[in-house]
Amino acid sequence: MKRTLRCLLGLLALLPAHLPAQQGAAPARKQGTIYKEEVDSLIRVVRETARSRELPALGGDSVLATAKILTAMGHCHRFYDLNAGPVVRPSLQFLIRHRKADGSFGDVAATAWTVDALLAYDPEGYREEVELARRWLAARGGELPGLQPEVSKVLAQVRADVFPQHLGAAAQLVPGWLAAPDTLPREQAADALVQLVACQVANRLLDKAGQQQPEASAVFTPAQQQGFAFLLAQQQDGVFSVTVAPGKSFPDPGFTALGLLALQTKPKASRSAEEQATLEKGLRWLLDQQEPDGTIGKQVPNYTTCAAVAALARWGDPTARPALEKAQKAILGFQNIEQSGYDRRDPDYGSIGYGNSQRGDLSNLHFSLEALRTTGLPADHEAFQKALVFLQRTQNLKATNDFSGKVKDPDRQGQVIDVTPGDDGGASYYPGNSNAGYLVQPDGRSVPRSYGSMTYSLLKSYTLAGLPAGDQRVLAAVKWIQQNWDLATNPGADPALGEKVKYQGLFYYYMVLAQALDLAGLQQVSVPGPKDEKGQPTTVQVDWRKALRAQLEGMQRPDGSWLNGENGRWYENLPLLCTCYAMVALELCR
Repeated sequence: MKRTLRCLLGLLALLPAHLPAQQGAAPARKQGTIYKEEVDSLIRVVRETARSRELPALGGDSVLATAKILTAMGHCHRFYDLNAGPVVRPSLQFLIRHRKADGSFGDVAATAWTVDALLAYDPEGYREEVELARRWLAARGGELPGLQPEVSKVLAQVRADVFPQHLGAAAQLVPGWLAAPDTLPREQAADALVQLVACQVANRLLDKAGQQQPEASAVFTPAQQQGFAFLLAQQQDGVFSVTVAPGKSFPDPGFTALGLLALQTKPKASRSAEEQATLEKGLRWLLDQQEPDGTIGKQVPNYTTCAAVAALARWGDPTARPALEKAQKAILGFQNIEQSGYDRRDPDYGSIGYGNSQRGDLSNLHFSLEALRTTGLPADHEAFQKALVFLQRTQNLKATNDFSGKVKDPDRQGQVIDVTPGDDGGASYYPGNSNAGYLVQPDGRSVPRSYGSMTYSLLKSYTLAGLPAGDQRVLAAVKWIQQNWDLATNPGADPALGEKVKYQGLFYYYMVLAQALDLAGLQQVSVPGPKDEKGQPTTVQVDWRKALRAQLEGMQRPDGSWLNGENGRWYENLPLLCTCYAMVALELCR
């Protein structure tokens, strides 16, 4: 049970003590022992009928049923042990008599449950039997049954209004068996006892979790709950649609993926059963949108597939695993490398774009690298090493950026710009191109300006690719962040481009800022402070999580949404998109 407790305590600590006021009427979880009478009664009828019928064990002549009953008894509120000799000893001896020469006790299920039973009563005394049985089970592979998986199933169903006391459906069978003990189906009774005891064990874990008070910053805040409620109101059966004209809209995989990702920032244990059901419907719809080639969504397939990977991976449902594996192959197929005709000397080498043979950019690349890591691709895979070639060419760092030359001017058709890398450590959109403008050098050549969202994208990408914190490329990016720290704007834009440019992609910036700093393990950012009394520069340590949370909460609209009212470029005129970005960022402000 220790593994279950370790994995789930952090999540379970967020249970209803932190529900918002409007959900105060939700049912409360019962503390302490649940299903006490039902478990006691069921054990009694199992024991009495075994004795009256002179059966060889509590499970009759079934090793599996006997092992399940013994395991449940050992973990129920009575904690039966060897001191309950006449109750448990004959059944333990029955199990040992069925041990085979290879160490098994029958099939996988019977053997796994027998191991559980032996460990519940005398782990030292049965050490040899347990070790041999475990070796036999390990040789067969696969997930093993037992009490711990049953407890995990109960915990997985816990919501803000569903608790272990609601999940013991087998309790309804007990009165009938008590009334007619001669008809007791022993295998069904064993399963019922396991279910009820799994609920008891789960409730004990929740009791223990409740004693640990989470930090205030780990709580799903009122601002997050309001954002969650706004997003929930925008969907239909878990699917988000795009409006193309008054009265005309269509379900969109990209917005659905982002919406479901944002909704899943609400801790699973704090969601109501209805909220979880909505998420399940949406995630299954998203799963159904996958094309034979592994992509999800017909427009901008790489971007949409990466967003879908984030939402589906977070879901954790085993049915999504094959889809995630196919998506990984599709994303790898989008990389601009030798297989698609690229040479290392090409500016686009190692990049990934929106899909369909489009040129790459740093925005798509960081999403892609995240999706590849999420689906299990290791950081030392060649895809990450090739991506580094492109990443370096977006960074203004002369020591590692080998790209220079003439490129098309993105703002003046038919014009070219002679570009060269700068040395401030920040990043631009793709080699030679910056949405923040250019710095013209004395020799007439231009440096693509570094700006906030791309520099954080670079730091995030370097971290995903496995670069250590002490790498000069990482240090240079962090230095730019420190010197250009700003939460009011997306920093780095050329002032000559006008005030509005400072706010382009602002909520995207907030999201990638949080992702990058969290991934890089930075708890604080050292930013320039006021000069001291001697006129010397000082630094100030900023708790970026606290600062970003305050910034976003101050920008939230009365309906719970967020909107970029200063610059709607890149769809930030849509509250749905800005709210998704804000929710993903806020989750990391724990």
